Amino acid sequence: MNSSSSTMSEEPDALSVVNQLRDLAADPLNRRAIVQDQGCLPGLILFMDHPNPPVVHSALLALRYLAECRANREKMKGELGMMLSLQNVIQNGIIFVEMLCKF
Repeated sequence: MNSSSSTMSEEPDALSVVNQLRDLAADPLNRRAIVQDQGCLPGLILFMDHPNPPVVHSALLALRYLAECRANREKMKGELGMMLSLQNVIQNGIIFVEMLCKF
């Protein structure tokens, strides 16, 4: 199997995982449990650095849902990599918009 086939098969898996987390986070009854879980929040943070924009978008939406629960905000803010990943997403968005403006 060549590397492009491997990448193609990995992306839908990442997208399906992050979409499942997003869908769970959309339910207010799940939000506290997701943030308290040992792997969910760190996983969402890792998805913010994914090269596939739909994966990043879905992760950001899940994080937005989670932040709607006030009790989650401090833990989310203090989670390792959260603020740096958010800054990277913002910076990448600014660069993308600047590139679009040149056209």
